Amino acid sequence: MQKIKYSKLFSVFLLIELILSVFFTFSTISFKCDISLLAFPLSAVFTGFFIWFGFFKVVKGKKQKYFFHTLKFVQYVPTVFLLTFIIQRAGATGKPYWLDVICGLLWVFVFIFSFVLQYYMSDKRVSRLDDFWLETCEKRKKPIGLGRLVYEIVDWIDALLQVVFLVFIFQVFFFELYVIPSESMVPEFLIKDRVVVEKIGSGPKFPLSDAGLDDFSDYKRGDIVVIRNPHYTLDHQSEVKTVVAQLIYKLTFMGVNLNKDENGEMKADPLVKRIAGLQGEQLVMQDGILYTRTNKSDVFKPIPGNEDYACWNLNDTQKNVKSKIETFPLSQSEYEGMLSFEEERRNYDLDAAAFRVKEISEKLSRYVNETKAGDFSEPNLLLHTLFKGRYELAIKIMTQKGGEEWFSDFISSWISEKDKIRDPYDESNFRLNVMAKVTLGNIVLKNAEMIKAGVSSLNWSTDTELLEYESLAEKILWYVQGNEYNSIQVPGYLDMRNMPVFPANDSNGNAVYIPENCYFMMGDNRFNSLDLRHAYEPSAKVLTKSDSKSIKYVSYMEPQYLNKKYILGKPFYRFLPLNRVGCVGKKKK
Repeated sequence: MQKIKYSKLFSVFLLIELILSVFFTFSTISFKCDISLLAFPLSAVFTGFFIWFGFFKVVKGKKQKYFFHTLKFVQYVPTVFLLTFIIQRAGATGKPYWLDVICGLLWVFVFIFSFVLQYYMSDKRVSRLDDFWLETCEKRKKPIGLGRLVYEIVDWIDALLQVVFLVFIFQVFFFELYVIPSESMVPEFLIKDRVVVEKIGSGPKFPLSDAGLDDFSDYKRGDIVVIRNPHYTLDHQSEVKTVVAQLIYKLTFMGVNLNKDENGEMKADPLVKRIAGLQGEQLVMQDGILYTRTNKSDVFKPIPGNEDYACWNLNDTQKNVKSKIETFPLSQSEYEGMLSFEEERRNYDLDAAAFRVKEISEKLSRYVNETKAGDFSEPNLLLHTLFKGRYELAIKIMTQKGGEEWFSDFISSWISEKDKIRDPYDESNFRLNVMAKVTLGNIVLKNAEMIKAGVSSLNWSTDTELLEYESLAEKILWYVQGNEYNSIQVPGYLDMRNMPVFPANDSNGNAVYIPENCYFMMGDNRFNSLDLRHAYEPSAKVLTKSDSKSIKYVSYMEPQYLNKKYILGKPFYRFLPLNRVGCVGKKKK
């Protein structure tokens, strides 16, 4: 009696699986003239053979030799249907949400019954169905000779495919394997570290759809998360390309990555970052210190514990990690020089600077020619352009009509704003703007003086006063535009070390906060992380809005927050390399 009951239960479960397969197949019908048309015929062919072997040959016909054919269909049905689900949505447009939900639910039940049937159809349990199935199991003999070799090869390929497809399904919905592509999270992660990412709490979705689980994770500041890169277009067509690349990436166990942009460059997507700002907060970062405020207080306060994971000086990292780091944005001496410069900027005396500006204007008038060669045209106010053309600027001021007046106005235009109250970032950049103007003024004045006196340019390099001004100018250029200021390829230390009030205040000056369900993320390796602080394309920005003639600089600064629906999961375990195996997360350096 028990065997008969067991056999009937198996038959019922197999019939349910077949009926679910039929319904899923009809749900893949598409009327668009694109790749989505392939979903239905592929699903229909697979389901047709599944019904032929499963129902007509096994359940109804009791054909012993087709039992193991049916088993293979049972094992592969979740993967085949998931692939047809993706194909149906890989056309020019997606599918309605309600259809995504229906297809998703059907697939879930197909997946569950596939595992139930595999339990019943295993070699250990098939004999419990009844004497017929016991006979089926006993009659199953492996071939001999060359046939045995072919059999073993096919069996190994089958086993490998099943493992690959099972891992693929688990990576889509449960856990994902991820290879760290950059050093943006040093010292927590190094390049080629391999981690396991938990996806369940982040609401995994069926590929190319919004159908799936809701996000129920409680994200906290300091959590490491894997996110979609908001710098790339996330429309349907780009998502199709991304999903196809990720499928190949998963199916090859992270061996083949075809996720490239329109220029053929490897996409930095997804990203691994750390949550630094929470919903309901407004942030600002100055000299590496991250401040926050909420609607309960209008005072920016440093975030406790930020120093536990924000890494500014890689030279201080542990030896076993330091030896594996490929890029050091700053040497120890450069890092100390940066701190010294920031201290100099913080202590910069604006009253003394205002006095010096007036002094420069008065002295410069002594060296201006009485006869003018032409009209003065305002130069490009980009910092590196101004400093690079400082000698030519002095000549024009001395010889062209309106040059002296423009320059005097330019270097003094900030004075009326010097006593106003500003937030930490604006105050810092205001002082930086003044430092640059006064330094340029000193250089132009000294150049004009030496030109007027007929001093040979060969002797300029030995003038200690000019060398002092030139040295400060190089420091300002280095801090604002970094080591690459001549080609402007990466953000300077100004953009890496600081961030304006974010989200920015509204037009009336009222604070704006990170919206509900949104977060702000940064990389731990702050000098080597193009994260949510930065855009991928530069633009010219003024150092300060408090000066109508502010110096400009090439900036990548464009902070943005990210909705939690773009959070893919949380890395929780590093499994390679073997000498760094272990749990990952927030911890002190």
